[in-house]
Amino acid sequence: MPDSQDWTQHLTAFLETTVRITEAWAEHTVSAAVETADAVADELEQQWGPVLDAWAEEVNRAIEPLETVLDQESDRIITEFTTFITPVVEPLVTGLEAWAEAVSRPINNTVEPVMNDHGPCMGCRHYHGQVYGSTMFVCALYPYGPEEPKCPDWQSVWTDPKTDPK
Repeated sequence: MPDSQDWTQHLTAFLETTVRITEAWAEHTVSAAVETADAVADELEQQWGPVLDAWAEEVNRAIEPLETVLDQESDRIITEFTTFITPVVEPLVTGLEAWAEAVSRPINNTVEPVMNDHGPCMGCRHYHGQVYGSTMFVCALYPYGPEEPKCPDWQSVWTDPKTDPK
């Protein structure tokens, strides 16, 4: 059996040497390829860099008037669009604001009186609740709020769908 061990040791040594030589060759080849690529890139940059820079400057100079015209034209289009759309949108916005105020009035007339310590006014359609100077104007019927715990002129801000003709 000594011959078979000798044979496997020689084969192992041969394979290790082959791997080491192959690794060295691959490292050298890759290193040489990288150096060559760097040299080619440097040479291309030296040869073509100024040409490409000059070309880019020329293109920028040629495009500059087009950019100016496009900027002016876009400003003109924006102005015309604004002139056209403003009369259409303004009434819509005004109507939307009026609608939002009408829709929120029941909620405001229900919540705000309680926040302002005017409990009897809660949910009343006459409630105004605005401060003028330093005076709170509660409503036209009772500018400082009703004296009684229950207002005799109270009318609900919440409409009854059964009795409301709308």
